[in-house]
Amino acid sequence: MKNALILICIVYTLLTVLSSSYALMVGVTSDTHFHLLARFMVTAVGIGSILLFNLFPEWKLWKRFVMHYTVTMGLIWGLVWFSGFFTELHPNAYRDIFLNFTPVYLLIAAGFLIREHFKNRKITA
Repeated sequence: MKNALILICIVYTLLTVLSSSYALMVGVTSDTHFHLLARFMVTAVGIGSILLFNLFPEWKLWKRFVMHYTVTMGLIWGLVWFSGFFTELHPNAYRDIFLNFTPVYLLIAAGFLIREHFKNRKITA
């Protein structure tokens, strides 16, 4: 649990710095508090859902990724839907969260696959 909280904070910080840097480069000089909290929630769901991997250790890794991505993306779209009760959603909100979450997910998944490949390689060597 402690490691998950640390990872959430690290990923949230990196995403916020990257997002803020990009926003400043394109001329956007403000960010709402709601948006910052929503980013934290999406990060917490994404990192927290890694625990799903431990529920099905006998499944092939790619099946766990498909299940994990589907459940996690569903939760994140649920957060977007829920946030619509408190703030007006951009017309492309669902598309935007998909395009913001999926590349980060793919990078993390690639890291897991590479680590798993080298771990299995060491065991057989």
